[in-house]
Amino acid sequence: MGKYKIADLNVFIENGGTKTEQRGKKYLYDYDGEPDIKLRQNKENFPKWYKSHLEKRGYSEKKFSIDDYIHGLYNTGFSYKILEHNGCVLHSSAIAVDGNAYLFSAHSGTGKSTHTSLWLDHFKDRALIINDDKPCIREINGEFYVYGTPWSGKNDLSTNDKFKLKGITFICRSDDNWIRQATKSEAVSLFLTQSYKPTDKEHMELLLNMIDKIFNKVKIYKLGCNISNEAAKLSYTTMSRG
Repeated sequence: MGKYKIADLNVFIENGGTKTEQRGKKYLYDYDGEPDIKLRQNKENFPKWYKSHLEKRGYSEKKFSIDDYIHGLYNTGFSYKILEHNGCVLHSSAIAVDGNAYLFSAHSGTGKSTHTSLWLDHFKDRALIINDDKPCIREINGEFYVYGTPWSGKNDLSTNDKFKLKGITFICRSDDNWIRQATKSEAVSLFLTQSYKPTDKEHMELLLNMIDKIFNKVKIYKLGCNISNEAAKLSYTTMSRG
């Protein structure tokens, strides 16, 4: 059980498990009154849900523990509820350079974390990782900001801070380095592929509306890249101009 401040919202998590408690330490916040987001599950159901999840995904208990499952379960809950607060969660690696946030999204294993590590090597003290897996985007007074969250990838790279969103790039592997602005249909499709997609119409409309507003305010790109410093320089030069 814990009280947290995540994405400038008071969040209550009950039965979050050890992993959530550990990764949530930097987000602890003892607020008064009712939370903006309440996440609560009956822990008696966890073993049954966990077993079903392992069978569905073909995972082993050694590879994916019940604590991993519980941590992911609450990430899903937060991703759903944040839609009610002008926000969304994008599966991506978020990095800040000179106070601006840049998001790199791709299927797992494509190289989004590798690409942001190139930015860290290039920009050094000017850069930091906001979140390496599930950053949150929120609209506040017509501007978009990126926040760290406790759902921060296998290496738990996360910063409890917010930065103005400068650009979003969807990565694919390529022998040559290239970047171009995505069309709206591409942006929507790519965004949906890397986002939690609610099954109810109301929250799906909230997500689609959020994507539309982001597209109209922030430039979204497609990037083909290899593992080179030139790829980082190219993406930064293009995105920072946006």
